[in-house]
Amino acid sequence: MLDEKLARHKKRKKRILTGILAIVGILAIAVTVFFTAYVADCQITGSQYGQEEEIENELFSTPMDQRFFYQFFRKLTHSQKQLNGVASYRMEFSPDLSVKVIVTENPIIGAVSWEHNRYYFDRYGYVMAKNIDISSTVPVVDGSNFTNVSLYEQLGGVKSSLAEDILQLTQLLDDNEIAVDSISYDEKMQAVIALGDVKVSLGSRDNMTDKIAELCAILDSGELSGLKGTLHLENCGDGSTSSYIFDRE
Repeated sequence: MLDEKLARHKKRKKRILTGILAIVGILAIAVTVFFTAYVADCQITGSQYGQEEEIENELFSTPMDQRFFYQFFRKLTHSQKQLNGVASYRMEFSPDLSVKVIVTENPIIGAVSWEHNRYYFDRYGYVMAKNIDISSTVPVVDGSNFTNVSLYEQLGGVKSSLAEDILQLTQLLDDNEIAVDSISYDEKMQAVIALGDVKVSLGSRDNMTDKIAELCAILDSGELSGLKGTLHLENCGDGSTSSYIFDRE
């Protein structure tokens, strides 16, 4: 009798242990599937310049990046990828393993006219768009000195300071309410802006604030009205006795 009770007790313990192991196994499989599951669907919103596909490709560029939980973990630890052309983004995760990405893109600061196309780039020289209509006016840089210009790449053959120079110049022009037709840079990073029939040679970025202040004063005085030629402000602000020269055409 005692032996039968002991046998039944052992069987019961075995069934309980088997049940526990089965539950643990199922949980282990579920956890493994969850942690290794890939993103089922991705929706990119907020892009003004049609970069959705490029953003998705960059965000999920490796097999690990494509895992749902890995992206969720990166969000929790504030270690998300830095994306070209994107100032910031946030990710929303759904139980069906889908992800929604809301992006805020870098502002476009200029354009390059190259091989009959117009390429728009941000302050880091990253080309974000091509041949688009944008609400704000940006300076157009002559691309004849560029070795290559490609969409979704850094500007080729350009010194790293070019974007900083363009940003500085465009901000100064905007602050002084000076509307220009175009901006061009030569291989030595010397800037020239076009104002109707007048070209203004600004030279390097040195003393650019003084140069634009001088240009603003000249324009306000009306001295350039009806003239055609080149206004030289390269030496403005460097202590020269003559701040500018005008070459008539």
